[in-house]
Amino acid sequence: MYATLAPAEHFDSPGRLAVIALVVLVLAAVQSVFGVGLLVFGTPTLLLMGLPFPVVLGCLLPCSIVVSTAQVATSGGLTLEPIRRTFLRLTAPAVVAGTVVALALGAKLDLRLLVGSMLLLTAALRVSEGVRARISAVVTRRLGVFALALGVLHGLTNLGGGVLTVIVASAYRDKADVRRHIAFCYGLMAVLQLAVVELTTPPGIPLYLYLALPAVALASYWLVGRLLFRMAGQTAYQGLLTVLIGGFGAVLVATA
Repeated sequence: MYATLAPAEHFDSPGRLAVIALVVLVLAAVQSVFGVGLLVFGTPTLLLMGLPFPVVLGCLLPCSIVVSTAQVATSGGLTLEPIRRTFLRLTAPAVVAGTVVALALGAKLDLRLLVGSMLLLTAALRVSEGVRARISAVVTRRLGVFALALGVLHGLTNLGGGVLTVIVASAYRDKADVRRHIAFCYGLMAVLQLAVVELTTPPGIPLYLYLALPAVALASYWLVGRLLFRMAGQTAYQGLLTVLIGGFGAVLVATA
């Protein structure tokens, strides 16, 4: 069960605010490197702290949006390449529908064990270059199906980051291509979710947090994330993606 405190009461404790800011700082650095991280790791973390799902979304989505926007702006802008058009056509409306359903139910659908197990299996299979190539071929052939499923999953649970990483990493090898496409899709999903939340279930987060938390996320991107991204070589980056996918899976299974 989620906490039933009034929204403002969730932020009365300086200790809780400090933990939320630390979560944003660390996970924004992760997202700066890979394009995902704030939502898939941050959502279970803040839920375990007792914050209701709409409040979690209100805290994390603006942070995710500013990091994704910075990544897109510094890596070619809003070009509508084929994979991006697929996400706009299929993933975007599915995210909106899934988020509306999740908020109407008053809780997120608990698919953590299922999704986490799938991601752990995918990470294990990606260790083999040959198997990784076969996964890429399957995802490429069925991109529309995966894009639609991603939208539904992310809207319902806020945990689509790992699946998005699998999809994009199957289509691109260069680390810059991987991150910029993930950032575009992740940012788009976050904007849509935030719009739905504010229109249907305003979380009542204080204005100073709406400003301060994204500022922390952006500072983490500029001061830490960009440096880490430049330091990672192409081969190492693919290996780190595999570790990240496995990490997503482990977190979801552990918190299920």
